[in-house]
Amino acid sequence: MKKQQLQEEGYVVLRKFFKPEKIAAVRIQAQAIFKIQFDKFGYTGTFKENMVQLFNEHFDIFSNCGKQIQQGLIELYQLAFDDKLIKELKTLGLEFPNVCTRPVMFFNHPDLAKEAQYYKTPKHQDWPSMQSSADSVVVWIPLIDVNEENGAVIFYPKTHKLGPLTNSLEGGFGTVKLDESQFEKIQPNMELGDIVVFSTLLVHESGDISNDSIRWSCHFRYTNMFEPDYIERGFPHPYIYKSLA
Repeated sequence: MKKQQLQEEGYVVLRKFFKPEKIAAVRIQAQAIFKIQFDKFGYTGTFKENMVQLFNEHFDIFSNCGKQIQQGLIELYQLAFDDKLIKELKTLGLEFPNVCTRPVMFFNHPDLAKEAQYYKTPKHQDWPSMQSSADSVVVWIPLIDVNEENGAVIFYPKTHKLGPLTNSLEGGFGTVKLDESQFEKIQPNMELGDIVVFSTLLVHESGDISNDSIRWSCHFRYTNMFEPDYIERGFPHPYIYKSLA
């Protein structure tokens, strides 16, 4: 049933997949890196206020904190290689799942971005940036409860069947144009511990953050090493790691 939904709709939400405390621990550990710098500068506001202050007053240090998280937060990487998750990917059809880009964590808010696309991604597909197997997937995990107010991800079911819609990576994204009248638009609420697995060809975008909170999330990308076309293409890996700073 889950595999069929992924194939037909392009996504599947897995409720209560992880224990909430396991996911919360990833966010808390990431926040601890920022808090070291907050303490150094004597910031006394709320975590969100301190994040904005560090962003505005010491952007280079803010950026460095993010880089430390992306390149080596142990809890983040452990989650990407979690045995339960890998087993689920195999159940969903990836015979030989392989991580094809580094794990990524996001902490999105309009006041923590120099350009809108860095907190609210436009309609795009992930596949053009990686060109991995046709059945490659993204696992998106909210590190807080997400809903319309804090910009939960918006999906356009069945758009993965259109194939790659662009070769351009303007702004670092495979941005696409889509006639919304032809496709359903969904924005599922998700609680801590829920995950969503979706095709790298599925068109999706970030929702608007209207409640002034930071949206914490992470995502992992997996390709299938046994997919025939991927084998024929020689396992391309065009993904470019570029700082968002």
